[in-house]
Amino acid sequence: MKNLILVFLLFSTFAVVAQDNVTNEKPKWILGFGVNFIDNTASKNGKYFNVSDQWNYLSTVSKVSVERVMSEQFSIEVSGGINRLSSNKKQNDIFIDEDQNYLGMDLNGKFYFGKSLFDLPAFDPYLVAGFGINSVDDTANQTSNFGLGFNYWFKPNFGLRVQTMGKYGFTQNVLLNNHIQHSAELLFKF
Repeated sequence: MKNLILVFLLFSTFAVVAQDNVTNEKPKWILGFGVNFIDNTASKNGKYFNVSDQWNYLSTVSKVSVERVMSEQFSIEVSGGINRLSSNKKQNDIFIDEDQNYLGMDLNGKFYFGKSLFDLPAFDPYLVAGFGINSVDDTANQTSNFGLGFNYWFKPNFGLRVQTMGKYGFTQNVLLNNHIQHSAELLFKF
């Protein structure tokens, strides 16, 4: 319960800060809070959206991101996520003996391409690429990240992000090498 109160207070504070920013200067920062889902099956069955059998997730806020807007088309983002790899779901094509904790940190660049393709100011699609480090209990692995997503702005400073990113491990002999991370976040621009 304390965590929910803390999250509510954080969201409220950032919403107030975002709404008070009424100068002519465009916002330079985007802060995101949300959830992430990890598909670590390593299966080529084509069932990428089989949530109940393949996706690992926590029922709490499990992703935080801070994005610095460099221009209308480019930004840099640092994000962190926690999760739990479940023993009753396939992990790299095997079942593990017990649940494993996951921690991921990423540094990504984003290329926003929506302004040149769509005449929808609230819809802001992008390509994302970068690097990360992921840890499953005591084992760490570095990844290169590639994906796509979009921001949808309900108000100029408040929106929703949906993103899918493939994370390709540098080392292929650990529990978590190549995997897909889906996420959804509430955004606050200031």
